Amino acid sequence: MSSLPKTLVHVEGYSDIPFYEEVLQNYNCHLKARGGDKEYAKLVDGLVEKDLPYVVVLDGDYEILTQKRSKHRRVVWLHRYSFENYLFEKEPIKQFCHDRAHSEDSLKEPLSSSEFTDFTEKIEVKFKDLLIFDVAHQRSKTGQMTFFRNPDRFFKEDFRDNEIQKQQVEAIKGIHVQSIDEAKNLVEKYLMDHRFIDLLRGHFAFGIMRRLISNTVGKSISKDEIRLYLSRVVWQLVNTRDHNSLKRRLRNAVREAEQMHQASSGEAQSNAGS
Repeated sequence: MSSLPKTLVHVEGYSDIPFYEEVLQNYNCHLKARGGDKEYAKLVDGLVEKDLPYVVVLDGDYEILTQKRSKHRRVVWLHRYSFENYLFEKEPIKQFCHDRAHSEDSLKEPLSSSEFTDFTEKIEVKFKDLLIFDVAHQRSKTGQMTFFRNPDRFFKEDFRDNEIQKQQVEAIKGIHVQSIDEAKNLVEKYLMDHRFIDLLRGHFAFGIMRRLISNTVGKSISKDEIRLYLSRVVWQLVNTRDHNSLKRRLRNAVREAEQMHQASSGEAQSNAGS
């Protein structure tokens, strides 16, 4: 076992840890959930100003619409809204459904490539306006959020269009047309290279995914069970540009911090022997 201190990798929350642990299982590091926005800001400042030997992982949030580069090479910045958006992939979800179904006969199997694509495209049609309004509110700093953490209000057997439309009426209040147009342009530009689901707030996207899984296997599945399973298998089954980029940047950041620990240890030993 290495005598060097473990490299701290600061992540957004406790539920994020299994997702990143899978990528870093062979590294001498410790994942730690952040204590709040102010603490996270201090951590980033510590990297930018003092180049300290740790790693910070930042959710993309809506900053991915305008920000192009991370503030520091060991600030690993997601290219999707949050880690949950990286879980919303057909093959891991399909495998989970097969593993959790009562039997093959009970599995409705809506997850062929074309059906999964149709489902994600339907999500875009139903929620695109709400997302644009959400972006506009955030950029205008109104303090209003368009999406809830749990999307169940918008579903019954299928999408509840009346509830979606009611929320659109509420969401458009308090924002100027110009802000909406600017948000729409940013969203459309992002969608040229990404899926709509990649930009949805992470908890909302995860709620939709959980509903899809539960409907498919014919029973309710806990959030933790889905999250833990997909956090492991997504790295085995998915090979997108975003996943590969995140894996590479995260491992490079941890290796660099480890090298800094090694250099510091070597310097200390050298000073002790002189």
